[in-house]
Parts: sequence; structure tokens; C-alpha cells
Amino acid sequence: MRKLATALAVVFAALSAHAVWACDEKVQTADQPQQKKVVAEKTRKESKQQKKSKKAEQTQAAVARADKG
Repeated sequence: MRKLATALAVVFAALSAHAVWACDEKVQTADQPQQKKVVAEKTRKESKQQKKSKKAEQTQAAVARADKG
């Protein structure tokens, strides 16, 4: 009877450990897309800012040429 109780305790401990590991993996996997979203948003903002800067430079260059001519 003790062997059966010991075996059940070992199986329960193994299942519990596996459940904790699986839950931890699930949390890490769930965090990754969120991080990708943040990086994509940051990249999009930087790209938008670069386009604005380039457009402003082009406008200044056009004004300078108009002033020269």
C-alpha cells in the first residue's frame, strides 16, 4: 500500500512540475507577439518621423532654390 501511495505521489509531483513548465512556456510564447508588436510600432513611428524629416528638408531645399532664382 505504501508503494502505491509513493508511486501516486511521484506521479502527481511529475504532473504538477510538467504543468508548471507548460504554463511558463505558454506565458513566454504569449509575451513574444506583444514584443513584436511594440517593435513594429516603434519602427513604424521612426519611419514616419524620417519621412517627415526628409519632406521638411526637401521643402527647405525647394525654398532655397526659389530664393536663389
